[in-house]
Amino acid sequence: MSSPLISIIVPCYRVEQYLPKCVDSILSQSYRNLEVLLVDDGSPDNCGKICDDYALMDGRVKVIHKENGGLVSSRNAGWEAATGEWFTFVDGDDWVSPDMCEKLTVAIKHNPDTDVFFWKLAFELENKTIKGKFEWREENNVIDYSGQECIELAKKVLDYDSGISSACNKLIRRDYSVKNGIFHNPSLRQGIEGYDYSMRSFYYARKAVYLNEYFYHYRYNEDSISKSVNYKNSEYIVDGFKVLKDQISEFPEKEDFGEILNQRICYSVIAMAMNCYYHPNNKDSLKVRNHLFSELIQNTPMIREAIKTSKLNVMDKNRKITMFFIRHKLYMMLDVVSKTKHWLLSLGYYNY
Repeated sequence: MSSPLISIIVPCYRVEQYLPKCVDSILSQSYRNLEVLLVDDGSPDNCGKICDDYALMDGRVKVIHKENGGLVSSRNAGWEAATGEWFTFVDGDDWVSPDMCEKLTVAIKHNPDTDVFFWKLAFELENKTIKGKFEWREENNVIDYSGQECIELAKKVLDYDSGISSACNKLIRRDYSVKNGIFHNPSLRQGIEGYDYSMRSFYYARKAVYLNEYFYHYRYNEDSISKSVNYKNSEYIVDGFKVLKDQISEFPEKEDFGEILNQRICYSVIAMAMNCYYHPNNKDSLKVRNHLFSELIQNTPMIREAIKTSKLNVMDKNRKITMFFIRHKLYMMLDVVSKTKHWLLSLGYYNY
C-alpha cells in the first residue's frame, strides 16, 4: 500500500474535442501507478477511436466499449472493471491537476484507516477559472472526520453549495465500496446519481479526510447532458428525488435528512426553471412554458411541500428572488430572471 494502484474511471460520450486534454491530464500525473479505464458509452463521434489510440500509447489505459446507456452505466462499468485499491471518477470533458494522485497517495500513507478522501473543484468557464463557489468551507489543509461526523457529511451532501455532492471529487477505497454496495444507482440521472452516491459514500464511512486542494477542474459546458433544454429531464429529476427520499427514509436520522432534502429540491426547481422551462433556447411560447412549469409543481406533492416549507434565508439573493416568484406563481418573471442569468454568463460572469 506504499504505492497503491489508483483506478481512474472516465466515461466518454460526445466529448471528442475535450477528451484528449482530460486523458493527458491523467497520464501526465507525477504519480505513475495508475489504471485508467476509458469507457466509450457508444459515443457516435470519435471518442471510441481516441480511447483506443491512448490504449496503444500507454499500457496503463484500458478501454471498455459498450452500448449507450448513460453516465451511470458508464461509471458502473468502469467501477466493475477496476482493479485498484482506490478509485475515482473524471468526466471526459474535465481535467485534473498534475499532482493530484501524488498528493492523494501521501494522504493515504498518513491516514491508512480512511475510506473516503475528498477535495475541491475549480469551475472552468471558457478561459476563466472560478474558485470559492460551491465548495467545502474549511480552511485547514487536512481535516479528518469519523463516526457521527461522517453522517453529518452525508447530510451536507444535500446542501446546495457544500461542494461535496459530486462523485468526481472523491477517492474511495474499493473494498469499502464493495462491502457497502457503494456504486451508482442505475435508476438515477441528471445529477441525482451524484447526490445519492456521495451521500452513501460518507454515511457508511469509518473515516473521511478532506484535502484543501483544487484537484479537479469542472468544465462549465452549456451543451452538456444535464443542461440540455428537455422537459423529460425534469421528470428524471423528480423521479430521482423520489428514490433519494426513499433511501433517506431508511436512515435513523431521516427527519434531519428530509429537511435538508426539501431545501435541495427547491434549488433543483430553480435550476429546472433556469435551464429548461425558461432557458433562452426554449422555443415554446411563454404561455406554454408557464403552463408546463405550473403543472410540474402542481402534479408533484414533494415539490409543493419543499417550496412551502424551505427556508429562504439560507439562499443567496438571486435565488431568494427567484423562489419568491415561484412561491407566488409569478412565473412570467422567471423568463426575465433566466434571460438575465444567461446574458451574464455570456459576459463571463458565473452566476448560477
